[in-house]
Amino acid sequence: MIDFRYHLVSIVSIFLALAVGIVLGAGPLQNNIGQSLNEQVTALRQDKATLRAQLEAQQRGIDARDTFANTVTPKLVSGSLSGRTVSVVVAPGADADTVKKTTTALTGAGARIGSTVTLTDAWVDPTKRTFRDNLATQLASLVKAPGTLSTPEMLPGTVLARALLTTAERPTDKLDPSAAQALEGLKAGDLLTVGSDPVVPASSAVLVAGPVKGANEEDTTARLASWVALTRALDAAGSGTVVTSTMNAADPQTTGALVAAVRADGDASKAVSTVDDGDQSIGAAPLVEALTEQYAGHSGHYGVGSDAAAVLPGTVK
Repeated sequence: MIDFRYHLVSIVSIFLALAVGIVLGAGPLQNNIGQSLNEQVTALRQDKATLRAQLEAQQRGIDARDTFANTVTPKLVSGSLSGRTVSVVVAPGADADTVKKTTTALTGAGARIGSTVTLTDAWVDPTKRTFRDNLATQLASLVKAPGTLSTPEMLPGTVLARALLTTAERPTDKLDPSAAQALEGLKAGDLLTVGSDPVVPASSAVLVAGPVKGANEEDTTARLASWVALTRALDAAGSGTVVTSTMNAADPQTTGALVAAVRADGDASKAVSTVDDGDQSIGAAPLVEALTEQYAGHSGHYGVGSDAAAVLPGTVK
C-alpha cells in the first residue's frame, strides 16, 4: 500500500518544482524568454506586413491584367465571327457571370446568338436515363436522328443538337417545324428551358459547364459521361463546339470537371475545343479564337489549367 509518507513526499516534490520554476522564470530565464517572445511577435508582424504588400501587389496586377484584356480583346476579336450564329447551351448550376461573359465575347466578335438553352439536372441524372432515352427515341425521327447509336447516351444529345444546329453554310432565320417540335418535346420532358428570344438555327455551339456532383463516385462518372456525349453530339451536328468553364481545377465537383473530362476523352478531345478560364477577362479571346478554329476544322484546349495546350490558339504554353 502507498502510505501517507509517499503522498507527503510527492506533494513536497510538486511544490518544490513549482517554486524552482517560478524562481528561474523570474530570474535568470526571464530576460531570455521575454526577448524570445518579443522577437517572434516582431517577426510575425513583419511577415504579415510582407504578405499584405504582396497580396496588394498581386491584386493590382490582376486589375491591370483585366483592364488590359477588356480593352484589347474587343479589338482583337472584332469581326472574327461575323455572319456566324452560335447557340449557347448552359449546364445546370453554371456560373451566371460566365454565361454573360460568354455571350458578350461572342456578340463582340460579330456572332449572332441563335438560342440560349439551359439544361436541367435531369439531363444527366443516372436515375432518369431510361426516361431520357425513351423520350429521345420518340423524338429522333423529327430531326432525322438514328434511333440507335453506337454510344446509347448520345441519343438525347443528338436530338438536341440536331434541333438547334445545322451544317448549312447560311442557316435560315427560323427553326424547321419538326426541329421546333423536338425542342418542345425535350422542354416538356423537363430536360431543358429555352430563353425568351426566338430560337434561330445555329452553325456552332458553346457549352458553359456547371458543377458535376453525383451521390458517389460512380454517379459522378456517369454524369460526366453524359456531358461528354453531349459535347460530341453538338460537335457532330454543326460546324464546331467549344466547352468553357470557370477556372479549371482538379476537384471533380467543380465546373472545370467537364473541361478536364473532354480533354481526357480520346474521341471528344480530338473534335471539341475547351477553354478553362471562361470566367476571367483573359478567357474571352481564347473562346472566340477556339470557335474560329473550330470553323476551320481544328480543335484545341486553351486556358491556364495544367492540361491546357496553350493560353490561346497560336501560342506556346
